[in-house]
Amino acid sequence: MKIFRAMMMRMMPLMAPFSARMRRMLKDIQRLKSMVEMIDHTQEQEIACDETFHLLDEFTDAVLRGEDTAELMPLVKHHLAMCMDCREEYEVLLKSLKAAQD
Repeated sequence: MKIFRAMMMRMMPLMAPFSARMRRMLKDIQRLKSMVEMIDHTQEQEIACDETFHLLDEFTDAVLRGEDTAELMPLVKHHLAMCMDCREEYEVLLKSLKAAQD
């Protein structure tokens, strides 16, 4: 057992670059999966980030009022589900407005 442990200790520095490559490869695979999922969920009619950003206040107000945003603004709701950047903007805005209400 001591011999095995000593061998492993000697091999650890050699395995570090491999581990870093594996982590990068796993991140790349995850990005690819996300892209494929986004393509798979593409709809015939969609809106861009600019349009979503302009509607974000109205959408967030509707959420705070408890309205059905899937019915009122389905394109915005879908875009937020697909776009991480816009979703982050929405979440910050929602959090800020909720804090202001309290």
